[in-house]
Amino acid sequence: MYSILHVETSNFYRTLIEKICSDIGAEYSFAKNLDDSLNVLKSRKIDLIITAIELEDSTGEDLILKINDSPYKNIPVVVITGTDSDEYRTRMFSLGIVDYISKKSGNEEIRSAILAYMREDNIFQKMAELKIAVCDDSKMDRYIMERIFTMAGIPNVEYYESGDDLLTSDKEYDIYLIDMVLKDMIGNYVIMKLRERGSEAVIIAISGVAHYKTISNTLNIGANDYIAKPFNNELLLSRIKTNAKNYILLNEVKQLAITDVLTSLYNRRHTMERLEDEIEKSKRYENPLSVMMIDVDHFKRINDEFGHLSGDVVLKKIAESITKTLRDFDIVGRFGGEEFLVILPNTSIDDAYSAAERIRKNVESLKLSKNDIALSVSIGVCQWSGDDLKNLLSEADRLLYSAKSNGRNRTER
Repeated sequence: MYSILHVETSNFYRTLIEKICSDIGAEYSFAKNLDDSLNVLKSRKIDLIITAIELEDSTGEDLILKINDSPYKNIPVVVITGTDSDEYRTRMFSLGIVDYISKKSGNEEIRSAILAYMREDNIFQKMAELKIAVCDDSKMDRYIMERIFTMAGIPNVEYYESGDDLLTSDKEYDIYLIDMVLKDMIGNYVIMKLRERGSEAVIIAISGVAHYKTISNTLNIGANDYIAKPFNNELLLSRIKTNAKNYILLNEVKQLAITDVLTSLYNRRHTMERLEDEIEKSKRYENPLSVMMIDVDHFKRINDEFGHLSGDVVLKKIAESITKTLRDFDIVGRFGGEEFLVILPNTSIDDAYSAAERIRKNVESLKLSKNDIALSVSIGVCQWSGDDLKNLLSEADRLLYSAKSNGRNRTER
């Protein structure tokens, strides 16, 4: 849970911030003075510090200076105060605070500010899951970056001494940090090769060269950012975090564009694109490819008798059951309404039929306790035989219709 330390002498603002934290699901800790604040920081993990200026035994400025010279210096500090002069605001920002909020602000402004930092923390947690590659022939610079990532709690970092080692690696990364002057090749060549492969990763160039033409050219060939050496550790990490944030948010948007909202499966458009890709792979490597068309039996009756919310629960449960029954590399999409399309790469008709029967039996065993709705599916299974996509789907649909006509809750091949 996101944890906030609030340092304040006013009971009114203590109650206000505590209520906001409760509403947004943040853990609230309270202190009135500098010593109590440090004791809280020692006793538990704190993600954000909110402080007033006037404290019980000192000032907020004293607290900030103490934090800046402590193991807690990376915790963001927000000042909430009734003092609103430009001079004082500038002085506070010069100490390294991340925000300055007037006590004249309404509850919503304070709430919005706290929520923004909670979202940033969530992004940073996701950043810790990203895979990062550092390519730098300087042993000292690699050591410095290793220390930065270790102290920031970012574990998935691998280091390369040469551009050739990185390019010949079969590994893919989310973020690349590439020195522009390597012993075996220039960094721009590495960047171009990564982009030629179709990599959409974040690429950050690092160099002691700071000429605007060099920077402009590096950005034009595909780098997302350019950081000049020598770099400030905190600034380097901030630039990496900013690029990582954009990368994560862009991937989330892309994921939303291909996902069915109700079932979290692929939507129809993306499922069709994946089927086209798998057909091309099957042609190229001469591997078998099979598909299933699955339809929920008596779905209209479920909606009519138990309501559309129950119908939604049925679709989600069946989607979950299908996914759990199949292999990780099988592709499942919601094809429309109560229909699902399953793509089985490198799978013969016999193996596909066996998988379909497992799906059918697993769905049949599902029970929705609320209304005790009996569930079943009908499935049409076929193997691609060289026809185009349209004919493959027509055959799967024909077999599905046959399963329906022959009594439902069955698989036809």
